[in-house]
Amino acid sequence: MAWRDALDLYCERTDASFWSEPLNAVTNAGFLIAGADMRRRLGRNAPADLQWLAALLAMVGIGSFVFHTVAERWASVLDVAFIALFVLLFIHRALVRLFHWDATRAAGAVLATVSLTALLAMSVKSAALNGSELYLGPWAALIALALGCPPGEAKHWLGRAALLFLISMILRSVDLRACDALPTGTHFLWHLNNALVLWCGMRSLLATPPMERKLP
Repeated sequence: MAWRDALDLYCERTDASFWSEPLNAVTNAGFLIAGADMRRRLGRNAPADLQWLAALLAMVGIGSFVFHTVAERWASVLDVAFIALFVLLFIHRALVRLFHWDATRAAGAVLATVSLTALLAMSVKSAALNGSELYLGPWAALIALALGCPPGEAKHWLGRAALLFLISMILRSVDLRACDALPTGTHFLWHLNNALVLWCGMRSLLATPPMERKLP
C-alpha cells in the first residue's frame, strides 16, 4: 500500500483525472456555505469551541474536495480526518453545553463513541453499506443526544440532524448500485445532505441559552 495509490470508490469517477468527479467535488461547497453561515451567526465574540466547530465544518468540505479531485490514498485520510475531528468535538461540546456534563466526563463519552464506531466498523461488514458502517457509531451517538436532550429547540435540531444523517448514509450506500440508472451516482447528494446535518447539529448548540454558551 502506497500513499500515492489512486482510488476509485465512487460511481462518478471514470478515470484518474483531477475532474473525474465534478459533482462530488463541487458539492463540497455545501460545507463551506454551512460553515460561513455558522460563523456569521456566531459573531466575532463567540466562544472558541463554537468557532472551532464552524471552522471544522468548512474544513470538512475542503478535505472532501481534495479527495474527490486528487483521489489518492493520502487524500482519503485527509477527508476522514476533518469529519472525525468535527464529530468528536461536537459530541463533547454538546454533552457539556446541553447536558451540563463536566469536560472529563464528556471526554469519556467521546472515547466510548470512538470504541463503538470501531466495533461497528469491524463487525458490520456488508457490501450494501459501501463503507458507511464507519458512520454507524456517530449516528448512534447523535440519536442518543437527540433522545436524551431536554425538551426545547436544541432537541428539535438534534432530531432533525439524526433523521437527515440516516438519509445521508442511505445516499452514500447506494452510490455504486445506482450507476446504471444514474451515471453520476448519489454520493454528491451525501455531501449536500451531510452539510445540512452538520448545520443542524451546530444550530442545536446555538440554541443553548447564553449562560450555557460560556461553559468551558
